[in-house]
Amino acid sequence: MEPLLTVENLTVSFRTDEGLITPVMGVGFTVYKGKTLGLVGESGSGKSVSTKALIRLLPGSARIAPDSRMHYRAKSGELIKIETLGNRGPAIRHLRGGEIGMIFQEPMASFSPVYTIGNQIMEAVRLHRGLSGRQARTLAVDMLDKVGISNPRDRVDQYPHELSGGMRQRAMIALALSAGPALLIADEPTTALDVTVQAQVLELMRGLQDELGMGLIFITHDLGVIAQIAEEVAVMYLGTIVERGPTRAVIRAPQHPYTQGLLRAIPSLDRLNDRLQAVPGDIPSPLERPTGCGFHPRCPHKIAGLCDTTAPAETAAGPGRRVRCWLNEESGRPAA
Repeated sequence: MEPLLTVENLTVSFRTDEGLITPVMGVGFTVYKGKTLGLVGESGSGKSVSTKALIRLLPGSARIAPDSRMHYRAKSGELIKIETLGNRGPAIRHLRGGEIGMIFQEPMASFSPVYTIGNQIMEAVRLHRGLSGRQARTLAVDMLDKVGISNPRDRVDQYPHELSGGMRQRAMIALALSAGPALLIADEPTTALDVTVQAQVLELMRGLQDELGMGLIFITHDLGVIAQIAEEVAVMYLGTIVERGPTRAVIRAPQHPYTQGLLRAIPSLDRLNDRLQAVPGDIPSPLERPTGCGFHPRCPHKIAGLCDTTAPAETAAGPGRRVRCWLNEESGRPAA
């Protein structure tokens, strides 16, 4: 199967008043048509920065390293080297929305409050599909209906504040899909929703993906959500992917201590009387990046004199699996 998107050695830096910070270091992953890749990690792990780099939606202070590679196979068959595109111009405007769509975490911060939902969907449709105003409105109504919004002919003329949180998130999905992207990035689209609406949105996205054959990058901090929607998972910590592989294999037998900690923090009906086990400590600032393995200050299995001095390389950890950890048995040490 030919990759839809291949990312290799993605490194992103920002110039700040406090100095140069690098929130993303050497990230690599592959997304296939019709398949879902889950990006998992705590806030500050670099998930959103990594994906916003794919559509060059980073601030002007950001710098993508020259040896970063982001290659996308367009619907026309053309191979687009995203790292060569600027932040402005017709090429990147076509890529954003027309090829790669994005669903943001908080719709109220993404929709303009002064335009109706329909106007904002119609703008994307007319830009990327070249339809007339009447055709664009018809498509906007159809998209709102497709994502399960009741009375779409009335809702299309409403403003974002007139919709509930779940309906706004559905409208954001309709906006992202209106231009017909082949790849969709969903940045924690269910975080602000209650459990029932979250389940509905996940089911909706699975159904739309099957119908439209899109590739999907699903960003979240919740491995439980990833288990429901993604075929592959990449676990990020402090700007680096520390473990990746088939979702079921990673969840059943996690190799990295950070992945193990995330799984222990998930509530379980089998352990109702047990206290949740949070990962100890906090993720450090990229300005205060630890030497050696970035996770070693929080790791219960760290090897003194090794983990705190030398960063582990990414090594094989089974069929289709990779891990960055000195405890990995492929590195000649016992597995965690």
